Amino acid sequence: MGGDGMRMTRMIKGWGLGAFLVLTACGPTEGDTILSIADFDYTPNNLQVEPGETVRVRNLDTAAHSATSSPSSADLVPGAVENVGFDTGEFVMGEREFTVPADAVPGTIVTFYCTVHRDYRHGVGKLVVQ
Repeated sequence: MGGDGMRMTRMIKGWGLGAFLVLTACGPTEGDTILSIADFDYTPNNLQVEPGETVRVRNLDTAAHSATSSPSSADLVPGAVENVGFDTGEFVMGEREFTVPADAVPGTIVTFYCTVHRDYRHGVGKLVVQ
């Protein structure tokens, strides 16, 4: 293999390691829960979490979405239930996160929705503190 071939092999190996490190650094850590938004819907839409747990919200759509807590499943307005409240803000294709308060009371149920679309047709979910 000539000098150019060796350089190309080293460059490719270097990129592979760099990509691995970047993906590892950006990936979920143990204990994180993933909430995906795809096709204008949440998966899972019934999210079971522990107090102090981090939730990573991934928008897989090319449209803007959010995951925003609401004290009411009927009105869909931003707010908290007990002390559990969150709002990722509107974002397109990417990831945001929030952490459930460490002192969240087990049994707390929080409705969450998208502030962009604000209707049941486009997905509403439920977060339950375990």
